[in-house]
Amino acid sequence: MDISKISSAIYNDIVAGLSGVNANPNISMEQLEDEVIEMRESIIKEWYLKGILKPHDLMLAINCIEIDCKDPAKCCNTSSGKSEAHFEIPALVNDLGIDAIEWIGSIDRSVRFDVYYTTDGLKYRKYKKRGADRPYVYIEKAPNQNGMYDGWVFNAPFVKNISILAIFKDPRQIEQFNCCDRSEYLDLGSVSNEIKKRLVEQKLRYYRGINAQVLPNTQTPR
Repeated sequence: MDISKISSAIYNDIVAGLSGVNANPNISMEQLEDEVIEMRESIIKEWYLKGILKPHDLMLAINCIEIDCKDPAKCCNTSSGKSEAHFEIPALVNDLGIDAIEWIGSIDRSVRFDVYYTTDGLKYRKYKKRGADRPYVYIEKAPNQNGMYDGWVFNAPFVKNISILAIFKDPRQIEQFNCCDRSEYLDLGSVSNEIKKRLVEQKLRYYRGINAQVLPNTQTPR
C-alpha cells in the first residue's frame, strides 16, 4: 500500500472510530503522510532489533544516481591521481547500520563499491593489502541543505552514474530521480498494515482523551 492510500485509510478509520464522540479530528493529509513515514522508520528499527525484519524486502533501487563535481575542493585529488566525484542519495535508515545498504556500485551491477561512513575508515583503508584499488564510496550521514546525504566516489575516475539498493528514511525523496517508478518506491510493503494499525490506535486514544477532558466542562449545571 502506498503512502497516500495508507494516510487516507488511517483518516477514514479515525473518523469511523470517533463516530458518536464529540471530537473533530483536525488532521491534514500532509501531516498524516509525514507521520506515516515516521512510524515506518520506528517499526523498521523495532523489527530489525527483534530480528523479525528481512531488510531485503524493504530495499529500493535507484539506478541513475548522477556523479558531479559539486564541491571542487573534494572533487579531484590530483596528488594521488585518483578521481573523487560527488553524488547525492536519499537519507538512510541509520539505525540499520551497514544493513541499510545492500548494494552500491556500477549501474549494470557488475562492480560493487566498498562503503565507508566514517573518516577513520577511510584512513585505515590505505593499509589494505587486498582490494586497495577497488572503487569505494564515502557517505556523510548528515543531511545536507536538500535533506539528502552527500557521497563521494574514489578509484572510479570515469564513472558518470552509479546505482544503489538501500532502505531509505523517506521514500518520497526518490522523486528527485527520474529513473524510478513512483508506484514502486511509494509502496511501503510489508510494514503498511502495521503502520496503519498503530497510527489509528494512537490517534483514537488521543482524540478520545481530549473528548473526556472537555465533556465535564461543557455539562450544563442542574
